[in-house]
Amino acid sequence: MTKDIISLINEKLREMEKNLVFLKQASYKVSKDNIKDDIIRYWGIERGLQILIESVIDIANIIISSNDIEKPLTYRETILEMSRIGIVPKVFAEELSKMAGFRNILVHDYAEVDEGIILEVLDKKLDDFIEYINYINKWLKENYS
Repeated sequence: MTKDIISLINEKLREMEKNLVFLKQASYKVSKDNIKDDIIRYWGIERGLQILIESVIDIANIIISSNDIEKPLTYRETILEMSRIGIVPKVFAEELSKMAGFRNILVHDYAEVDEGIILEVLDKKLDDFIEYINYINKWLKENYS
């Protein structure tokens, strides 16, 4: 893996960290009763989640292509591939891969976005992104330090 690819991964990781800080701040005291009171904040939360999920997928795609692995057909499979190549545990990849479907809802507006799901992600799933960052950093350190 070249230095440019490592730099690109690190750039994506920094983007994820910035979005996590934003989401933690923007979601402070957000509840089902007030999530849409400030529509700009709500849109920011949706967009921040979308960028986080896309960053996970982007990093996975960078690693997959730089290791000459056949590109998976779906975003879900892309995340699962990270387990197959030993970067993240299987159970973690399976759980995180569910975010690919959520990303599709956010991007393509297949259905009205369920505010309950957004609240659940904000409350219980943001740490999954931190864990992903930690796995990627560990993998980079073990393989490219």
